[in-house]
Amino acid sequence: MRRSTALLLAPAMLAACQPASTGAENGTPVLSYENAYIMAPVGGRDVSVGGISISVEGGDLTLTGASSDVAETVETHTMAMDDGTMKMRPVESYELKAGDTLVFERGSDHLMLFGVDPDIASGDTANITFDFETAEGEVLTLEAEADIRAMGE
Repeated sequence: MRRSTALLLAPAMLAACQPASTGAENGTPVLSYENAYIMAPVGGRDVSVGGISISVEGGDLTLTGASSDVAETVETHTMAMDDGTMKMRPVESYELKAGDTLVFERGSDHLMLFGVDPDIASGDTANITFDFETAEGEVLTLEAEADIRAMGE
C-alpha cells in the first residue's frame, strides 16, 4: 500500500502567514511511504523490529529520528555480516536526496523498537513518526501508519 503525505512543519503555523499551497510547489519536500510495519514481539519480549520505504521528492532531507505510539524508543539501525556474525548498530541519521527511497527492512537497515506494548497483535495498526531536517534547518515530520505483523508474515 502506498501512502503520501505533505510534511508538517514544526514550529507549525507558518502556513498562516503564507499563501495556501503545500508540497514541492512551494519548495517543501514531499515524502511518501509504503510497506510500514512493526513485528509483534515474541515470547513476552518488549523488543521488536520494523520496516518502511520512505521516498522524497522536491528537496533533500536528513532523517534525524523516529518514535512510535507503541514503543518507548525507536532507533534506526544498520546490519552487516562480519565473518558469519550479524552485527547491528544504531545510525544517528540518514541523508536523502530528492528522488531517493530509504528502505528499512529485516536483514538490512531496519527500525529497532524497545519497550514495545505487549498488547499489540497481528492485524493491529500503530503510528510511527519520522523526524527530518532540511539543509536550511527546518524540521519536518512524516506520520506513517504501520501494520502489526506476526513473525513469518
